[in-house]
Amino acid sequence: MKIKMTLIVAILTGICSLQAVASDAKEKIYLTQMINQLNALKPLIIAANKEQENDLRVKFHYVSYRDSNGNIHNGLLEDINEIQNGIQAKLNRTINEPHHFQSIKGDYLDFKNIKSNAIGNMEVVYVKR
Repeated sequence: MKIKMTLIVAILTGICSLQAVASDAKEKIYLTQMINQLNALKPLIIAANKEQENDLRVKFHYVSYRDSNGNIHNGLLEDINEIQNGIQAKLNRTINEPHHFQSIKGDYLDFKNIKSNAIGNMEVVYVKR
C-alpha cells in the first residue's frame, strides 16, 4: 500500500512539473510572437510619422519630441521599444535564485524595558532607556 501511494505521488509530481514546463514554453512562444508583432509595427509608425502634416494644431507623437521647456519625451516608437525590451528581458531571464538578505544589525527597540498603557482605543508605549 505504501509503495502504491509513493508511486501515485511520484506520478502526480511528474505530471505537475510537465505542465509547468509546458506552460512556460507556451508563454515563451506568445512572448516571441508579441515581439514579432511589435517589430512589424515599427515601419508603420515611421511611415505614419512622415505622412503627418507639420502644421497641425494637435500632433500625434509617433517618435520622441522636445517640448517647449526643452524636455525630451518618448513617442510611440520609443514606448514600443521599451515594451519590447521588457519582453526580451523576461525571455532572457534565467531561473531566479532566492534572494539572500543581510540580517539587520541595528537594535531599534529595547523590548526588555517596554511598558504600555491603554488609553481608549489607542495604546501608548513607553520605552525606558
